[in-house]
Amino acid sequence: MAIVLIALIVGTGAYVGTQVLRSPAESTTITKTSNTDAASVPIEMNRQQLNALASYYLADLQKGQDLKYRFVVRQDAAYLLGTTKVLGQDVSFVITMQPSVIDDGNISLKATKLSVGTMSLPISFVINYINNNYKIPSWVKLSAKNKTINLYLNKIVGKHDVRYSVDKVDLQNNRFKFQMHIPKTSSSN
Repeated sequence: MAIVLIALIVGTGAYVGTQVLRSPAESTTITKTSNTDAASVPIEMNRQQLNALASYYLADLQKGQDLKYRFVVRQDAAYLLGTTKVLGQDVSFVITMQPSVIDDGNISLKATKLSVGTMSLPISFVINYINNNYKIPSWVKLSAKNKTINLYLNKIVGKHDVRYSVDKVDLQNNRFKFQMHIPKTSSSN
């Protein structure tokens, strides 16, 4: 599950990179931000772009793995759909989540339903199991009590100290806004 979240973040970074390298006629406006950032580049995607980006990176990350899954954002929720082996049999699973923006441009995914095969399982049990049995990146926090997966994007530092944040996640209006924060260089004042 953390791989999906990482893939989404990496995918967003790749999209940002392509936007930054576009020709000047197509360039995105760069705006002045805080004292720690030289600039922030706004990025806006629709559901189709976000899903394509997630699919591209997840396909690459899943090469050679038994667990196969995909992350899909629809108008009503975000879904993690996949298959895994249980007692030697392929079993499908679906996790339904409601994403929202939390403090400092981070994301919270509130799990609302979890199904494995035809069984509905307690979400808090599965989140607690994942938290105790899998290595989770330091920027991902799982809460079995709250049934949430929080992604602290401000703790992820990309190449050249570039950071990311989320401004808006609007499933129903098909708008997803992000910021790529470019740090000041040592020669900047």
